[in-house]
Amino acid sequence: PTRRQRSRNPRIYDVEIMRKFLVIFCAGISFLGCSQKEKTKVAHKITNIFDINQYIFPEAKDITAENFVEKVFACIKHYHKEPIYYFRINKQNCLIEVYINDINNYGDFELSNTITPTKIGHILKSGKQEIKVKMYPVGNLINEDLGKENAPPAITLSNNAEVEIEVIMMDNKSKKGLDSERSIKKIVSTKEAAGKEYYEFSFTFDAEVPYEFEGWNKGQNLQNLDQDLVQKKAIEFYQMVGEIYVNNDLNAILKLEYPFTYRIKQVFFRNKNSINGILKEYEEDINEKYEPAPINNFKLDYMGNGKLLSLLTNNKDANLIGGGALILNFENGVFQPGITLYLPEGRDLATQGFMMWKKK
Repeated sequence: PTRRQRSRNPRIYDVEIMRKFLVIFCAGISFLGCSQKEKTKVAHKITNIFDINQYIFPEAKDITAENFVEKVFACIKHYHKEPIYYFRINKQNCLIEVYINDINNYGDFELSNTITPTKIGHILKSGKQEIKVKMYPVGNLINEDLGKENAPPAITLSNNAEVEIEVIMMDNKSKKGLDSERSIKKIVSTKEAAGKEYYEFSFTFDAEVPYEFEGWNKGQNLQNLDQDLVQKKAIEFYQMVGEIYVNNDLNAILKLEYPFTYRIKQVFFRNKNSINGILKEYEEDINEKYEPAPINNFKLDYMGNGKLLSLLTNNKDANLIGGGALILNFENGVFQPGITLYLPEGRDLATQGFMMWKKK
């Protein structure tokens, strides 16, 4: 997954697919210019408050930048058939979020459409998979495009609000071109969304994959716990991740990320070159002079039937909306690591705290 966030939420994408399919219609792309600026090396440090060893899985304790690629690659199995599932979305007059098996997989808070298929990264095993699409009004985006910033924002979905979503499958062993994709299911939202402040619809599709993961199934239902304690411990974990980025501690980030990285790379049947690319992304992310903003004005976003949790900012700034509550400012923009928390069975939240399930 991409984690650099200069203006929008991280997207999961495949470089090879991008070359084949990418056609992006953008209302404004001025923020891209900053990506060419030279990165700032950092000497600024803060005192470590947290002991990271308390928050990582046992298999990740010896992970470093030197062995990360080999360790991840050793976990990935390859098969005669390697099906990868994607969805392609065409939306009109709305903003959207897409959940796969009750896990946030994608958010699009712009008027434009991305034709690139988006990988579905939360399939744990063969069988029925659920897709949930959440639709939101466009707010002031159309007014801004028309130069009518003082006009009232759209607070409900219009009669023209519509989402068409198609699930497709490609075999990772194929050339992954237009002629190799197979349509699994296509759904168009109903007109019931018109006039509502929020609308969602769901559907299922059948997937067949050669692997099986336990996933988040053995996590504790966080909604059944003391919510004040849940919020307190979630904030502490987010603060710890912010501390890691401020200290530019690459090895610490890799230890936290390792379990999710090998799971998601198995789902996508990644090769060693791809994993090397992921390591370079982590290195780029860590090599900035970050200033964390206070973690406040957020909402608790429960996923995975209550077993996973993210803190999402309530900030309506176009550069922050829909992103994580940890906001790290740096010279060229902002970075919002998409942290998702998990509490394994038998782990005590009060004394041991959360563990990280993944980054969005």
